Amino acid sequence: MANLYQIENLLQCSICLNRFQIPKVLECQHTFCFTCLQNIYDSENQILICPICQRTIKLTEGTDELPDNILLISLMKIQPIKGKCSSCQKIDTLTICEYCQCTKCIDCNEKHVNDMKKLLEIKLNELEKTNQNEFKVPVHNYFKIKRNEINNQFQLIRQEHHSNLYQKQMHILEQLELQEQSFIKQIENDFQLLEQMKCDTINRNIDINSKTESELLNVLRKASDIQKCLTEKLTQYYLYSCEIILQYDEDQTNAINHLCDSLQLNISDGNCVSSEFINITLRTFLNQEYQYRISLDKTIYELKEIFSKQENLDPKKILLTKFDNYIDELEDNRTLKSYEFNSTSILMVCLRK
Repeated sequence: MANLYQIENLLQCSICLNRFQIPKVLECQHTFCFTCLQNIYDSENQILICPICQRTIKLTEGTDELPDNILLISLMKIQPIKGKCSSCQKIDTLTICEYCQCTKCIDCNEKHVNDMKKLLEIKLNELEKTNQNEFKVPVHNYFKIKRNEINNQFQLIRQEHHSNLYQKQMHILEQLELQEQSFIKQIENDFQLLEQMKCDTINRNIDINSKTESELLNVLRKASDIQKCLTEKLTQYYLYSCEIILQYDEDQTNAINHLCDSLQLNISDGNCVSSEFINITLRTFLNQEYQYRISLDKTIYELKEIFSKQENLDPKKILLTKFDNYIDELEDNRTLKSYEFNSTSILMVCLRK
């Protein structure tokens, strides 16, 4: 048994004190986890200092250029993990579930796999029975209801403003029509004399063939003068001198435009409510696991309080770190959302001395 624990210690990273995760060997032949080396790599100076012998190693391409420790990788494949099963709490050989990354003894893992098989069978049966119409019909019905609601809202808004605007429009058009009739009457009065002169000129000169050249020139001159006078009257005194403008308060129209701009369709994703909660896993260095459903708005300290109540511990003595970074402690006042945690996140738990 002593040899077994000696081998297990050999497979332990001296930085994170956990079993190696992608062991990388340095020039000095010391080996550490790939993630642990990334955390201590000086990217600005492109150097890495060995935590054991303090040797400075130049890495121009970062920790990716370090070779794997093939011997340790092979040894980890044949050396089982000894620890406490998260289900039955017995100290036994543990296996890691490739689906949920939880560690269990062989018996509990077999039951765990059987449970997943049953769950998979249920899911497959559900998928087989589903079709896209089951999803389309509720969507169509929902949008039909919302479309009617929006139409009703716009109808109420139009009713509030339409009546006043329509009455004002009719009043202005009536004023415009009265002004038009006034111009027509004035034109008739002004052109009455010119019309009489035109008729006399035409009636007196019906027989153009009998006129002498001087008489023709005289009649032509009169006709031209009358036509010019008619044209000047029409253009100069009535059309070009008349300007009709609809006056209005621009501030009021801007308010109406602002109202139209403020009418927007607000579509919120229904999934965002459920996505604010995650199932987060806390794991001890004895491979005990605890799962909690918690809001992403909760702080790290609030998560510690939940764990401490269950285990009867002081939350101030609990230290939480990320699974891939055992060096940096998570800050108590930061939220889970700020760390971008999700349901696949695993946090490591240890106690302060």
